[in-house]
Amino acid sequence: MVERLKKVLSPLYTDRCTVFEKRPFTEEGRTRFEKSVRYENVPCRVSAKAYLFGENAAKEKGRMLTLNKRVKLFVPPEYVFEPGSEIEIESHGRKRMYGKSGEMSLYASHNEVMIELLENYA
Repeated sequence: MVERLKKVLSPLYTDRCTVFEKRPFTEEGRTRFEKSVRYENVPCRVSAKAYLFGENAAKEKGRMLTLNKRVKLFVPPEYVFEPGSEIEIESHGRKRMYGKSGEMSLYASHNEVMIELLENYA
């Protein structure tokens, strides 16, 4: 059953991503961190939803409301990475860097993680 579900989900992974994690190393008696590649060219899918926030957001008109975008990344179940990882996603020929990844939700058919767009990435 799970293998069948994985087969159904695999065509939905239309994007590719590279996952970076910070790994500790010791230099002159100090522990420092360096960003290193954990996975490259991982098939993935990005899902984004916009939410209105404010007191009684559904009823208010003409008042200041904030629009927040929540981004969720779907990957095959064999890819598991740590919270705080940075993820570069290539979608439709465009690359974007995401960070602040949360705790992964692990399922037999796929894994999900909430991510945020890094503002100052060039």
